[in-house]
Amino acid sequence: MAMDRGTRASGLFKGAFRAFSFLLLMSSVPALAEDPLERFRIDLEELKKENEALQGRIDALEAEDEETRHGLGLLSNLVEVSGYADAEYAFTDREGEDSGFRIRHLSLFFTKDIQREWKLFTEVEFEDAPRIESEKAADTVKSSQGTIFVEQLYIEYHPMLSWDIRLGRFLTPAGVWSIYHYPPYVPTQTSPIIYKEIFPKVSDGVQLKNSFSLRDSSIDTHLYVANGAGNPGALDRNESKGIGARLNADLLAGLSTGFSYFGERDNDGASRMSYGGHILFNRSALRLQAEYQIRSNETDAASGSDDSGWYAQAEYDIGKWTLAARYDWYDPSSESPDDLWTRATAAVNYRFAHNVVGKIEFNSNGFDDPSMDDYSQAILGVAVAIGDL
Repeated sequence: MAMDRGTRASGLFKGAFRAFSFLLLMSSVPALAEDPLERFRIDLEELKKENEALQGRIDALEAEDEETRHGLGLLSNLVEVSGYADAEYAFTDREGEDSGFRIRHLSLFFTKDIQREWKLFTEVEFEDAPRIESEKAADTVKSSQGTIFVEQLYIEYHPMLSWDIRLGRFLTPAGVWSIYHYPPYVPTQTSPIIYKEIFPKVSDGVQLKNSFSLRDSSIDTHLYVANGAGNPGALDRNESKGIGARLNADLLAGLSTGFSYFGERDNDGASRMSYGGHILFNRSALRLQAEYQIRSNETDAASGSDDSGWYAQAEYDIGKWTLAARYDWYDPSSESPDDLWTRATAAVNYRFAHNVVGKIEFNSNGFDDPSMDDYSQAILGVAVAIGDL
């Protein structure tokens, strides 16, 4: 009996243990079954919800910051801006003129490479701190000061390194000073007398520029057709067109020379033929340049006359200092024996920085015309370059 009870108790214990183990196993089967698949599905749902929430926040940010996105788009398409500015104080003993400050130039250059072969270039010059005030009740000017001048504006096609075509307004390619005349890079605030007198300062038309090598020389050429002097960008006031050319040859290391030509029939019917020759020498700290120009003026009513002039300039660098001297000679008319104008110039420059230069300049002007009084002038100036010119 005792053995039967023990046997039955042992059987009951084993049965209970088996039942508990079975229940424990059954309770773990769902968890084991959902681990590989169900858990992946749950994680995927959670990631989907997080992604939808993140996308919603991005959409809201883009909608709220449309102006910022527009601004970033504009920044990626901005043009390159450079230029120069200069201010001075001039002392003079000329009759009718006073000594004083002058806010001489603010010139801004805008350049945009549209594609690899196409470029837009613009130079806008503000001279003598211009101010224009209008009459409020009428479309008229109440007062104005200074000058606003679009000095250059051309579209350039540049398919290869050796040549390009420019259409629009460009500096008339003549001699040296007309091309390299920016105040931060020339030693004087005053330009040579012949500058803008015999050749026009700017030309509205089309220009072909080509560079090539001939033996050991590098040749640069300009050929252009333009409206001519005295014609604004809106129209040409006569049917004829001016034709011009410039050639510059680098003969030796540091030595270049060339000639310029421009011919036109002006708005008064006069035939004007301008010729020029130039030479430029650079060797270490020494720079020499000279130009001679002459223009033949012929009209139907008279035999005509010539105006001519030349200058020679020398510069020498000593560290941050530059010493310069120039002599100018200009004869406005070959018919008059006493209208000669000469000028002697001495200048000292100090370069405060790569793009900041201070200038001290002295000019002595002399006239053969007895009605013109000789006069002297001293200029203290500072010129600043903005970016690369």
